[in-house]
Amino acid sequence: MAESGTTRRALLGTALASPWLGGLTGVVAGWPRDLLARPELAIPERPSQALDVFQLKAVARQVLDQPTWHFVQNGADDGKTMHANRTAFDAWQIRARRLVDVSSTDMSLELFGDTLDNPILLAPVGNQLALHADGELASARAAGSRHVMICSTVTSYPIGEIAAAGGGPLWFQLYASPNEALMRHLIAAAESAGCRVLVLTVDSATRGNREGERWFAKQMDRSRSRLGNFEGYDGPKRIGNPAATWELVDWLRQNTQMRIVLKGIVTREDAVLSVERGADGIIVSNHGGRQEESGRGTLESLPEVLDGAGGRIPVLIDGGFRRGTDIYKALALGARAICIGRPYLWGLGAFGEDGVARTLALLRAELKRIMQLAGTPRLADIGPASLVRRGA
Repeated sequence: MAESGTTRRALLGTALASPWLGGLTGVVAGWPRDLLARPELAIPERPSQALDVFQLKAVARQVLDQPTWHFVQNGADDGKTMHANRTAFDAWQIRARRLVDVSSTDMSLELFGDTLDNPILLAPVGNQLALHADGELASARAAGSRHVMICSTVTSYPIGEIAAAGGGPLWFQLYASPNEALMRHLIAAAESAGCRVLVLTVDSATRGNREGERWFAKQMDRSRSRLGNFEGYDGPKRIGNPAATWELVDWLRQNTQMRIVLKGIVTREDAVLSVERGADGIIVSNHGGRQEESGRGTLESLPEVLDGAGGRIPVLIDGGFRRGTDIYKALALGARAICIGRPYLWGLGAFGEDGVARTLALLRAELKRIMQLAGTPRLADIGPASLVRRGA
């Protein structure tokens, strides 16, 4: 749970008073607070002070307990896939054009018949009550009308309450279940809440090996655990189905009017099958590196998925997005939009609703800045010519 500003100030004061930092600040006589000018060592006391998402991460690391921090941060096995999600961006450099009128920028886009303010979506994350007392309600309020929030099957609050709190566009993420009645119950709740898009997660045939999360699991405060979407349902509450096949997509088409997006597609072959089965869209995803330890970043998977989709359905992506330049590179390669996960959880854990809002504001500002500096004032201006592979 997020602690008070007073506690944060005490933590900052302790850090600045430490022998290590004290020695550094004393190097230049008369400048005892010189380190406060170094963003990499700064710990914001207020959301507005955060200069990037990494500073929000630093606050969250201090105020969240160990089990919750590992729930957010852990990747599968040795974390190589999670690491690959980040390093994949380094393979690409931005080709900046000059003397283009960038006095106004337009980040809006059309997606599934709706006009979105910008291409930054909130990825589905459950159990947000563990990070803050308002959980997904805070995230939905911060997203407002400017960002699509994809609500997880395992949100702490029911989808209806989240919709009422935020008032903005919501999609619903569904895990496969061997119990069709449960899936019908979840689909009905999503439709009743006004969700127009159903996101089926397809990369969870089993649970990833997140060792740090498992180590601290017994210490997790279960009083903060709630499965809002399962409340009022009396049948078996099993999610995850290792027997699920492509026939599940056919079943969903028969049981919902929502658009169907498949989350977790990382190969050309599965992109082709997604189109053939009538999916309306794809999210290139490896679950933030939390499932299989493939060692392959989602940005590395994006080109072949786009090739398999062949422009017939929109392709979105998540995995490792931390900067506006990361977003820019994915858009240039052909993604229609991107989803963030851990960055908005850092904001939530650090400062609640205001922290999530700051995360989103920072990423919007960074995307706008690189669009101006690269001479691409509209999303439509960002394309393959905007990038060059490093060393090419």
